[in-house]
Amino acid sequence: MKNRLSKVVISALLVTNSLVAADWSGSHSVDNVYSFVGIEAGANSLDVERNNGTDPAVTDSHDLYHGGLKVGAQSDSYRIYLNANYYDGSDSFDYMTTYGAGIQYLFNFSNTMNAFIGLNAGVANAKFFVDGETTSRTISDPYVGGEAGVNVQLMENIDLEVGARILSMDISNTKNDITYTFDNMITGYASINFKYKMD
Repeated sequence: MKNRLSKVVISALLVTNSLVAADWSGSHSVDNVYSFVGIEAGANSLDVERNNGTDPAVTDSHDLYHGGLKVGAQSDSYRIYLNANYYDGSDSFDYMTTYGAGIQYLFNFSNTMNAFIGLNAGVANAKFFVDGETTSRTISDPYVGGEAGVNVQLMENIDLEVGARILSMDISNTKNDITYTFDNMITGYASINFKYKMD
C-alpha cells in the first residue's frame, strides 16, 4: 500500500511540476512569480500502535508541537517548496524531524486571499523511548500526505498561511518481539511567508 501510494504521489509531483513550468513560462509574466521563505509553527497528533503479537494491539496518541522552515517558489496558480520541521512536546520522543517537498494548487478568490490543496512527501526521523526498555528505538522512513488551507496577504511581500496537513507514515519498528507502528500524523499549522519577486 505504502509503495503504491508513494508511486502515485511521485507521479503526481512530476506531472504537476511540468504544469508549473508551463504555467510560469506561458501564461504569467515574471512579475507574478515569487520565491519565498516561510517560518512555520503548529500542533500535531500522532498515533502509535503497540503490538506484541499476543495481546490486543494498543494505540496511543501523542501530542507534538513543531517549528519549521520552508523555501520555494509560487506563481498565481501553483506553489512548490522544500521543508524541514522539528517536533517536540512528548516525553516519549527524544527527537522527531521531517524533511520533504510539496506542491500546492492555489484557488484565487481575490488579490489578497486564496485557498490551496496540495500533496507532500518526504522522510520522517525519530528516536523514542518505551517504558520498561533500556535502549531507544529509531525510525527513518518515507511518508506521503496531503494538505489544505488558506493564504492571506498581510503586506505586499508577506503572506499568512493557515492550514491542515495529514501525513501517512505506515512506519514500523520491531525489537524484542514488540512492534511499534506509526500511523497518521494530523497537523494544524500557521506560517508567515516572505515573498521575493523573481527577476
